[in-house]
Amino acid sequence: MCGIVGIWHKDKRPIDVQILTRMRDAMYFRGPNDSGIWVNGAIGFGHRRLSIIDLSSLGHQPMIDEESGAVIVYNGEVYNYPEIKSELENYGFRFKSKTDTEVVLKAYRKWGGACVNRFIGMFSFAIFDPQLKGIFLARDRIGIKPLYYFLGKDTFIFASRLSALMVNPACPQDIDPEALGLYLDTGFVPAPWSILKGVNKLRPGYTLWIDEKGFEINCYWDPSDIKIDTSLKDDEEIIGKFDSLLHDVIKRHLISDVPLGAFLSGGTDSSLVAAIMSRYTKTPPETFTIGFKEKRYNESAYAKNIAEYLGTKHNERIMQSNDLLSLLDKNTFYYDEPLADCSTLPTMMVSQFAKENVTVCLSGDGGDELFAGYHPYLILFYLRRFYNLPHSLRFILGKAIAKISSRKYAIIGESFAQKDALESFAFMRNINRGPALLDYAAPGIKDLFWECSVNLHEFDKVTKSCRLDLAYYLPDDILQKVDVASMSVSLEARVPLLDHRIVEFALSLPLKYKLRGKDSKWLVKKVLSKYIPPKLFQRPKKGFVAPIDKWFRAELKEMVQDELSSSRIKQFGYLKPEAVKQSLDAHMSNKADTQQILWAILSLLRWNDRFKKKIKL
Repeated sequence: MCGIVGIWHKDKRPIDVQILTRMRDAMYFRGPNDSGIWVNGAIGFGHRRLSIIDLSSLGHQPMIDEESGAVIVYNGEVYNYPEIKSELENYGFRFKSKTDTEVVLKAYRKWGGACVNRFIGMFSFAIFDPQLKGIFLARDRIGIKPLYYFLGKDTFIFASRLSALMVNPACPQDIDPEALGLYLDTGFVPAPWSILKGVNKLRPGYTLWIDEKGFEINCYWDPSDIKIDTSLKDDEEIIGKFDSLLHDVIKRHLISDVPLGAFLSGGTDSSLVAAIMSRYTKTPPETFTIGFKEKRYNESAYAKNIAEYLGTKHNERIMQSNDLLSLLDKNTFYYDEPLADCSTLPTMMVSQFAKENVTVCLSGDGGDELFAGYHPYLILFYLRRFYNLPHSLRFILGKAIAKISSRKYAIIGESFAQKDALESFAFMRNINRGPALLDYAAPGIKDLFWECSVNLHEFDKVTKSCRLDLAYYLPDDILQKVDVASMSVSLEARVPLLDHRIVEFALSLPLKYKLRGKDSKWLVKKVLSKYIPPKLFQRPKKGFVAPIDKWFRAELKEMVQDELSSSRIKQFGYLKPEAVKQSLDAHMSNKADTQQILWAILSLLRWNDRFKKKIKL
């Protein structure tokens, strides 16, 4: 796992090596084992290396192909590189190292940009092509590895992290008002936006080509192209096929020349990964979990029971409110783009914990989006037939349900009162259900979902929602969270459930293999029951979140009120102070749970302090 940067001056100015080096070293934590710089006139690449495969100096980057002169900087893992290497050797290619980096470089030489279709893994990389005199960039299909870029009048720059781009004087320094509006609705900045105006994220499944003639972006993998296979009817056949696929995928994800472990929350997805992983390790694998003293949020006991059953070497720590305070500055430092997911903190803690023992950790992320594990999917599923009622009637019924004292029923009722299922899902995914925070019209989550849903009209309500999460929430929240948290301590996190073959398999399944009766993630649980007794994992979903809502009203109350004071909001100069105060008062008085939007604002303000950006609209 690594950090990559690059500069190309279209006006042929020579590269300032000091600026390129500062960009590279802004991500030193992503690659503490080695670093490199390559400069050729107006083009320069930089690299930080976390050594995972072939720990020798032969894996040094930027890597140059001696025959063609092509140069690569690469971040990620291509798990099927041995097969691709053998195929390339049959074509006459010769290799100096045992790295997948060299395989990716020579695969580009053989197949050009189409090489990405052959890769199984997570990656973002850039290749300078001296024959075509241009730069080719690519990001993996799901968006596991990040890639930011800026194209100015005379300069093109790219990097794994936004903070590396911000070191370069050519990078814009102003917040994008559209991105800010989306952030305050979703809690993350969705690709292709970034928080900075003019800076973009390359979308998952896309490639980019730039040369003196122009700039071109292409999609090489689109999940909306994957249709549901209605011919699938045999349960046992589907269970067997999924089980077999999981074994092949997880076995590939164990390729490493350094110690491996697994995150184990006690939920179905991480338990499934750990269960199959333990079948292929020579010694019991290390597993890691974070718990909370608050019982409502704590799953550590479940993780411990599963670890004991599997025979893993289990490690557990308890997170408390004072841990949040100790991690807050680190969180602000490493998350160089605002992210309003409070689970970044326990994810940072478990990553730091795991790094004490291993260098690679497998994670169960992705199972909820692929197999309909989140509560909003269940709500849409149970209410699906009622959406045929006239909206006027649903509005009355929904508002009546919302008046029930339970907050759960309030969300269900308000969701049901929306115009249609798409707006219901947008309401459930919106982190701000209180007053408007901005004094201008900005695109929001409804606009985002509406644009994406154009290609999803043929799918049922639940499937459409899962695919919306796959397009935005998964890469720009969940995977962003895991990548930054793990790389902050130089730990490589791998997500086998997001191997694109599993993703394509899951997307092809009819809904009955995901939701059946009262069971969500039906297929996952059927396969998991082959390895772990159901009594160890059959329980309501909790999710990996810290009890921020409770801490904000108790141990962290003074800190939150200080951070979100009216003077701070006015100094920031952008949000409506009265709207922020309204949300803060509602939470502190326990009239509403507004911790998501409060955390979003707190993260935004601290990000602004960290990078000293002035907002200009």
